[in-house]
Amino acid sequence: MSTGIAPVAVTESSANDLASLRYLLDLALQPIDDFTGFTRLEQIGGSALRYQLSYAGYALSMAQYTRTPAFGGYLAEAQANLIRKMCDKRVWGYWATEQLAGYLRWNPDPMTFGNVMYTGFFAAMLALYESLNGTGEFDDPGSLELRWSTEKSFHYGYTPIAEAIARNMRQSRQTLYPCEPHLIYPMCNAVAMVGLCAYDRLHHRDLAGDLPEKMQQSLFDNKFRRRDGRFVFGRGPLGLVFPPMIANDAVMTYWLNALTPDLAHDTWDVLRRTRIRNRSPRVGLRTTPVDHLDVGSYRPGDGWAWANLLIAAREMGDTEVADTITEKITADIGFDHSPHGAHKLHGVSTWVNCAHVLGRMTRPDGMRDLASGEIADTWRHGPRLDSAGYPDVLVAKALTDGTTLQLVLRPGAGPTRTALRLSRLRPSATYALRGAISDEVTADHDGRAIIEVDLSARLEVQVRPHV
Repeated sequence: MSTGIAPVAVTESSANDLASLRYLLDLALQPIDDFTGFTRLEQIGGSALRYQLSYAGYALSMAQYTRTPAFGGYLAEAQANLIRKMCDKRVWGYWATEQLAGYLRWNPDPMTFGNVMYTGFFAAMLALYESLNGTGEFDDPGSLELRWSTEKSFHYGYTPIAEAIARNMRQSRQTLYPCEPHLIYPMCNAVAMVGLCAYDRLHHRDLAGDLPEKMQQSLFDNKFRRRDGRFVFGRGPLGLVFPPMIANDAVMTYWLNALTPDLAHDTWDVLRRTRIRNRSPRVGLRTTPVDHLDVGSYRPGDGWAWANLLIAAREMGDTEVADTITEKITADIGFDHSPHGAHKLHGVSTWVNCAHVLGRMTRPDGMRDLASGEIADTWRHGPRLDSAGYPDVLVAKALTDGTTLQLVLRPGAGPTRTALRLSRLRPSATYALRGAISDEVTADHDGRAIIEVDLSARLEVQVRPHV
């Protein structure tokens, strides 16, 4: 739903925030078939491309929501590119072999049966993108083509993906359905449920129905959540159980907050009391060996745990813990800086880096509010920055109150004079400008205009209608 008011004040991205965003933008804005910079080990486990693509999309969506709701441009383009990259056979082709080996079924279509680790993460990307940008370009069958061979393709969109999730959940005795054959991970199903519920909201349907309640009950009945309040990482046949991980409990916290906030807060409370030692200025963890693994590269490291704890702390509004975790990450992991101004965490997988940026961009109840459509009417209808050249212009803040557009810009490639394209102005109306080359601009009959700015340092720009 839309509340008509902004849930909280929009935050300006710092120079360091923008440097982290540039890392993701550079990954996302390369050609659709180019995966330079992504971790490429295998496509079954945590190093798979689908997790890197989806979390990069979530992070960019959250950046748009919390920093620049009145800007589409390259930020929306980057999210759309990541969605299209999910259609590359190198991302989803693994499922044909896994399904044959695990179920003795041959069908390379990755959507129809099981495989929540692809369908669920994909649906959540589509949910956040469509919620922010109000476009249904990826809704219908055929808008997303998955080409298996020159002769065979599968035609999908948000609608058939959501229908596949609902069908799989209703066919499962546990409601939760498998990732790898016969292996059920609550994390993947929580992500999928967010994508499904958001689909219903956006498309005025009721595919989810009672599934959120049934999934929550299954978490307890099927012992995915233990009596001590922690989640097992996964369950399989013959009593196979993967033990709890700090990162997994954190992941469950921030996705469940969009579905069942009481359970999310209870999970965070357990983590806070039993696993986190928050003694300013240093924060520590009570860990087991499995917590010291970067699941995106299978190398030893604590980045996966810290990045997901950061997201959970921000989502839960636990500023004290979030701030000390940020200091911990900066001091103990550090950053690699590219010559053109982007930076990423040192020595960690791409998935960890994507999660870290999501943590930087998240605010209290950020995932919950975005997934449930808590977007101000003024953001949907007020003046908007439609286009700015990347990397020349880094948009640190873009906010509209319905009539006035406020921008904060920083240069990304040195001093420049550059054009900004505006939309959703009042047709043929004249606007006063502050921070631009000219003092005023008149919108065309479609409510569009182009203004120019000289950008050499942080610059505030205001576009306000003449009284």
